[in-house]
Amino acid sequence: MTRLLDRFIKLLRAKPKEPRRGPRTADPLSLVYYWDGSAPLGDGLRDISRTGAYICTSQRWPIGAIVTLMLERSMIGSPGDTGDAPAPSTCIPCRVVRQGDDGVGVEFVFTTQGERTSLQSFLKTVPAGNAGKPPATLTEGHALIEFSLIIPLIFLLVVNVVNFGSFFFAWITVAHAARAGAQYGIRSGATVGNPTPPTAAQISTVITNAIFSLPNKASLQVRVCTNNNGVVTCTGTGSGATPADPEPLTYILAAVDVTYTYQPLIPLWDFPGLGIHATMPPTALHRKAVMRVLQ
Repeated sequence: MTRLLDRFIKLLRAKPKEPRRGPRTADPLSLVYYWDGSAPLGDGLRDISRTGAYICTSQRWPIGAIVTLMLERSMIGSPGDTGDAPAPSTCIPCRVVRQGDDGVGVEFVFTTQGERTSLQSFLKTVPAGNAGKPPATLTEGHALIEFSLIIPLIFLLVVNVVNFGSFFFAWITVAHAARAGAQYGIRSGATVGNPTPPTAAQISTVITNAIFSLPNKASLQVRVCTNNNGVVTCTGTGSGATPADPEPLTYILAAVDVTYTYQPLIPLWDFPGLGIHATMPPTALHRKAVMRVLQ
């Protein structure tokens, strides 16, 4: 855990990676000229590299447009300026790659080796001390923070999906177990040979076997009751009233009550006093099956 925390802190403190291939150099003394049918006016060059540049201009050429630009560096104010030396310049085709609020970004498109050499010569006139650091975002740190925030929610969602699924499985299993116990209990007078009616212990064994796949089987409670013309006989644990049959002289009513306490498969923290549960709390499931027995 400590090593993971140290890595997290290092990523937050890490410097952003430069997304562009060539390091940018600030060059406020250079101007960019392009012909638009009128007298060319120079636009400012915010930064430049061996692969592209950013031009401060009011023009908004479409992305992918090829524009031929002439770069010229003003020697006024430059170290060693005598006023006689010609200003360094180069003419290079460029492809527009992005648009900003104050200009456009272009990528140099070299058609000949001479154009590449001319640009390299031009870049040598740009002072190396003006290295620009364009703004960038800490994408790696942001991604790690977002992952750290979302992973507990995903874990909580997965845990609740598992627990809700197991709860519905337990509910269906208990309902089927109660029905199976009641069906087993009524097979006496209506069965060929009129066998001896099963005991409450035998019915309880059938139900116990039916819920064998559920956890927390020790919480199972089975109550078997019969109502014979108003005479109610109950065996086992649990609670629940046995209804009266509308034809008491013909049938005996048999009721099987099954109570089971569901425990979540993946328990998490709980605050019962505040009514706050990270997942499903232990829940009691009660199912009853009532059937008629021939007298």
